[in-house]
Amino acid sequence: MRRLALVCALALPLPAAAECAADVAALFQGGALDPFERPNRREVTTLHSADGPVTQVSDVLWDGVTRSINCTETLCAMQVGTQMWIKPQGTETWMAAPSQLPEDPEAFAQAIVDDMLANLGDQDCLGPNLLDGRDVTVFRYRTKTNPNEFGAWFGGLFTVFIAADTGQLIRLEELESVSSFAPEPGLDLRVTTVTYDDSIVISAPEG
Repeated sequence: MRRLALVCALALPLPAAAECAADVAALFQGGALDPFERPNRREVTTLHSADGPVTQVSDVLWDGVTRSINCTETLCAMQVGTQMWIKPQGTETWMAAPSQLPEDPEAFAQAIVDDMLANLGDQDCLGPNLLDGRDVTVFRYRTKTNPNEFGAWFGGLFTVFIAADTGQLIRLEELESVSSFAPEPGLDLRVTTVTYDDSIVISAPEG
């Protein structure tokens, strides 16, 4: 009888909350939030101040996990593995820069994913919706990283919009952001829009 009860229990569907938590966790494990599975892309992040103004924070091109070009209003920075270069906006020549990147960038990226997965909370599966006329599935969760070797960490309340046709992340919103530098939850909204482009290729500058 006990064995039969156990078999019946295993056959029952997960409670809604547990099923949602599993769906959010899956985003980090081979899903839309797993950096090792995401195609090459452009990520533009804007900061929507609680006081009203909207400013662009960064414009990043990604070629895999360890190759990127991150541009702000004044400066662009390129990462290729553990090497870095910079150039002021409006110039063409990349200049080698001292690197403060970890010795193993891929392990560093994986550690961030593992931390976020381990620290997930307040998961909410908001279901189907429309974003600029495009069908999406929306999830919300709270998470943060653990302090790294320098004591640095970050986190917040995230809302992600996954395209229904591709299964890819196309928008990420962050509220109540916290970090080792600002541990009190922030009031601003940070929005990242994502477009995918297989033609993005980033390689170290010549010379």
